[in-house]
Amino acid sequence: MFKSATLIFFLSCWITTSIAVLGVDMNQVQCSSADFAIIQAWDGDYQQSQYIAQCVANAWAAGMQHVDVYAFMCPNCGGNNPPSTAIRSLINSLSSQNVKYGMLWFDIEQCSGCWNDAASAAQFIQSATNTAAGMGVNIGIYSSSYEWQQTVGSASAWSSLPLWYAHYDGNPSFSDSWAYQFGGWTKPAIKQYDDHGPCGVDVDVDYYP
Repeated sequence: MFKSATLIFFLSCWITTSIAVLGVDMNQVQCSSADFAIIQAWDGDYQQSQYIAQCVANAWAAGMQHVDVYAFMCPNCGGNNPPSTAIRSLINSLSSQNVKYGMLWFDIEQCSGCWNDAASAAQFIQSATNTAAGMGVNIGIYSSSYEWQQTVGSASAWSSLPLWYAHYDGNPSFSDSWAYQFGGWTKPAIKQYDDHGPCGVDVDVDYYP
């Protein structure tokens, strides 16, 4: 995911027919056997995607068996603080538009000027995740060993949540245990293992057993 995928997800919201690649990421081709899409719903300073309802509807129409959404929020991004307000706004908007999704994944990674110190970053994430969970939403964490440590250090308060981790080794398996053993996690749910999909489409590819 990270920076390039943020753009891909945003662009995918403009198209009329979409499908996921090998499990999770949405794109505009019909040549894979994917059945699971995860679509960006909130992107930092850009805030909520105005196309999220159509994106999700397109994914279901393309035959997805599962459709999730993800959000990148940060304390120094406009309209993201306090995180409890931003999350309520996002979840209420999804509900009002009758957006059908399984989980909301929180994208935890670095960007220039987005975060401050690890302690305040952890407080921000805790507020966001607590708010979403309190509203009855199923939540998970997306990150990598490097991004997590750069953002919140060794914090492990979220280890009970499902982990979607990034390690671009081209291997659709969880054999790289060192890559997901951070933040208290010992078992992942999803692995993002490549940033190039089949059919010549430039999207991130994920493994979901």
